[in-house]
Amino acid sequence: MAKTRLITRSGSQRVPFKYCSRDIDRHGNERFYLRLPGMPKYRMTSAYLDEAGSITQAFTEEYHRVLAGDRGEKTVPISRLEPGSVRWLVETYYRSKAFQSQSPATQKDKKSVLNRYCANVGELPFKKIRKSDIEASQMKRSDTPGAADKLVKYLKALFNWAITADLATFNPANGVTKIHNSPGFHTWSEAEVARFRAAYPVGSMARLAMELMLNLGVRRSDLVKLGWRNLTGNRIEFSPEKGAGKYTQSLSLPVTDELREVLDAITHDQPTFLITEYGKAFTGNGFGNKMRQWCNDADLPECSAHGLRKASATILAEAGATEHQLMAIFGWSDSKMAQHYTKAAQSKRIIDAGFERRKTYVAHKNVPLSPVRDSGEANQGKNDEKTTSEE
Repeated sequence: MAKTRLITRSGSQRVPFKYCSRDIDRHGNERFYLRLPGMPKYRMTSAYLDEAGSITQAFTEEYHRVLAGDRGEKTVPISRLEPGSVRWLVETYYRSKAFQSQSPATQKDKKSVLNRYCANVGELPFKKIRKSDIEASQMKRSDTPGAADKLVKYLKALFNWAITADLATFNPANGVTKIHNSPGFHTWSEAEVARFRAAYPVGSMARLAMELMLNLGVRRSDLVKLGWRNLTGNRIEFSPEKGAGKYTQSLSLPVTDELREVLDAITHDQPTFLITEYGKAFTGNGFGNKMRQWCNDADLPECSAHGLRKASATILAEAGATEHQLMAIFGWSDSKMAQHYTKAAQSKRIIDAGFERRKTYVAHKNVPLSPVRDSGEANQGKNDEKTTSEE
């Protein structure tokens, strides 16, 4: 374990991190510990202050990493936890087949959410948790409604597993409604796609990324792994990361003309299509941040990587793709999401058909029943009648 020598300037300062404390051993070494409720204490390994007396970035990053539940290779022994506590239930869940069968990305996300929850209620007995407690935790996070609803979702999964494992008799998260009513990520419009293409020509990494997402509709976690090995003839074949632990799935998507154009313009020889400015493959989060930068630079602040996946589904649905076709293309295991797009496309077609009928009706209604004579001819006719009468 690395030791951090005492820096006297921190001696009189309070450690500005929740659950973090400082002490000095008998040799004068400064030590920092993170004591999360219901968890064994964790000794920080990063230096606290630099030579200028400022808190180091490494210490801050380690603190947030551990707070999110990532203690490196360390695992919390069940024997050191209070049996029946929320933390005990969560750690038991982590060791279950149900949890271990999920993808690494899903496991990491669930640990981040549930460990933060345990930081506040980890020592409480889980059998005393009620619906009102779940709702209180949800509302405590109402400033970030998406994160609040995600906590409820993961707690519901936790207690569903506990019921099947004969550890719980009811699920306190059942009946807790969502507070996040946002339509989600903005779907790119045709005009926004055109604007992005105008800003980034063929041959640029930004254009390649956009065309891959729009034409394949893949998740960014899969996108960053795609490369030449996935190109078979005129198709791109891969196994999606999401759901890999539950079922085996393989997608084979055709290369469109727009996608072929940008693939032919690739000049690097790296294994993945998309690479960073340092010649390395993107991570999922790293790519999301880069796409955010590209969109901002193109004056498209509402657009995002996931919005391209939604645009891809919208285009296919409006082209007449069925629910089962969308499920096959996007790797959805049920028809719920596919129905969302097909119903929206069907509604748009019905509305357009209604206005076409209106157009036809108005045009027909405005057609005169008999030819309209020239006003001069009409007046001449009247004059002729008067003349004849006088004679």
